[in-house]
Amino acid sequence: MKRYSYLCIAACLLLTFAGCDNYLDITPKGKAVLNTTADYLGLLEESMPTYPGSDFGYLANVVTHYDRSQLDGYSYPLISSSYFWDESIDRTQYMDDQAGESQLYSDCYARISRYNILIDNIGDAEGPESDKVLGTAQAKVMRAYNYFWLINTFAAPYDPARAETDRGIILHTKFDLEAAGTQSSVADAYRLICQDIDEALDGLPEHALNSYRPDKAFGYAFRAKVLLYMRRYDEALQSALEALKHGNHELWDMPAWLQQTADGIYGTGTDLSQDWIYSMVLMSGKHDYDHPENLLYQPMNAVFNATMLNQRTADLYDKTNDVRYRGVFSWNMPQRPTAEPGSVAFMYGTNIKLNEAGMRLSEVYLMIAECHARQGNVAQAVEYLNALREKRFLDYTPLTAADFGNDASRALSFVREERRRELVTSYNDFFDLRRFCTEFHESLSKTYVDSQGTTHTFTLPSDSHLLTFPFPIRAMQTSALEQNSK
Repeated sequence: MKRYSYLCIAACLLLTFAGCDNYLDITPKGKAVLNTTADYLGLLEESMPTYPGSDFGYLANVVTHYDRSQLDGYSYPLISSSYFWDESIDRTQYMDDQAGESQLYSDCYARISRYNILIDNIGDAEGPESDKVLGTAQAKVMRAYNYFWLINTFAAPYDPARAETDRGIILHTKFDLEAAGTQSSVADAYRLICQDIDEALDGLPEHALNSYRPDKAFGYAFRAKVLLYMRRYDEALQSALEALKHGNHELWDMPAWLQQTADGIYGTGTDLSQDWIYSMVLMSGKHDYDHPENLLYQPMNAVFNATMLNQRTADLYDKTNDVRYRGVFSWNMPQRPTAEPGSVAFMYGTNIKLNEAGMRLSEVYLMIAECHARQGNVAQAVEYLNALREKRFLDYTPLTAADFGNDASRALSFVREERRRELVTSYNDFFDLRRFCTEFHESLSKTYVDSQGTTHTFTLPSDSHLLTFPFPIRAMQTSALEQNSK
């Protein structure tokens, strides 16, 4: 009993050290001690897990602020420096407790600390062996997931040529209040992530208790994603295909959902060609966290603040037939006069949960298509693109390999665009920006008309330090970290 009491007391003490590389904010299920496997399984969840990344969408050139004068005036320096790709700003001074990425850092380490407590101690708890296997597996894959977020936010993008020497993050596989954190390399972090996933797969359930907990389909899908980032495309493809074999998951049929929602409001056979219908559908329709498309549901908690897609993002969509644009993301409302011209309101007044911080089955189809395109298998890439897109369009004409001239590079470019459409405003916007800029040495440029009517051109170099966020101020003050960015 003393041992378990100590664990909870130690866990609560971590609240005092919010700037350290370890964080924790839990008392599972209202328990004072951890005695049973059920107590430990409670560490797998929190009331509302969030992954704040307030500046991701701005840096990825996806969202814009509703008020250009605030954007131009750097009212929020991290937002403006991100959106204008401003390398002259020293972001380290703004990485305080109010910054979304600072909260992301602490939240991820808080979860990792809980998972470490579970992994270290559930084997000695009272309860069935099946709980111990399940809890250990789910905790390991969730530990890997949180390290994946940390390494892709606060360290350089994975490059096989540099990963062993690029500075990474602090890694902990044990819960120890006295352990001094040592900064690892990027390669070290990816090795731990892969190890955790591989050790977890056999113990993950076919059907998890709820969508906040990982199942086998998520395990294989997440493994595919990590391997994709490591450019191990053959292995990534096999893991993604394996993910499709497990779990009770299915793609969200958006046209059917749209018609059903509209019929429920206006009567059977509602004509979806009328623009005004979509506003009512967005306000009345519901898409919840437990939808079977969600492999793992993790909210971002409306981190983008501005709720505006910029015109460059809006123009990616077929605005007539793509339900993602017409019936899910944008609301038919007048242009805000203070925002950039052409920007559209995003997810305004809606009950639709998009799962911006988790993983959806649609991403598995996109990963399979990407891997096939990279391997030169254009027809197979198109097959998986069509399987997804037919669930997104009112009137869909299937793609063919001939549409891309049987050219794998053109097919890959289309997959990348489809990722931007399908995974819009998720963390993938920023993470994809990092990996593609690094892999293809892509420098990006854009024009912007400010609130005074002046046109500017901004450029993001492929090796920009903006692709890596600085460590938070308190983490630097209380840990033996060497800063990775500015």
